[in-house]
Amino acid sequence: MAKKTQKPRIPPDEYRRLLDQVDLESIVMETCSMKTRREKLSSNMRLDIRHKPSYHIEDDNRATVISDYEIVATKTTKKEFIVKIGATYRVVLVSESPFSENFLDIYIQGNLQVNTWPYFREFVQSMLQKAGLPPLTLPFLKS
Repeated sequence: MAKKTQKPRIPPDEYRRLLDQVDLESIVMETCSMKTRREKLSSNMRLDIRHKPSYHIEDDNRATVISDYEIVATKTTKKEFIVKIGATYRVVLVSESPFSENFLDIYIQGNLQVNTWPYFREFVQSMLQKAGLPPLTLPFLKS
């Protein structure tokens, strides 16, 4: 069995130095969806929150990062969902220095959700209110 080679990690001080050179150009919602099953509404729900990040280096000094969220409220199993809400955000970053995969790997693990999670929390609150469903307060990020 072949060993999986690991990319070299950027030391924390080098990551901070590179991050200081990065600017957020935009955060936009690419897609969104909501499905409800009102007949299954219950006061005792389990939440499953999923986040799937990805990125693409467009050129040396520009990168697009995708932050894909889905929340599923269920009674018992995912097939028996009560509410399903999803949203995908496109984050465009620009930098004085060229982007590397190592930098972006760390960014999507540490900083991306700091930038996009508040948008998703607000979106979930707004959609539930517009659907006439009880409010749901999603947790804040803890580091």
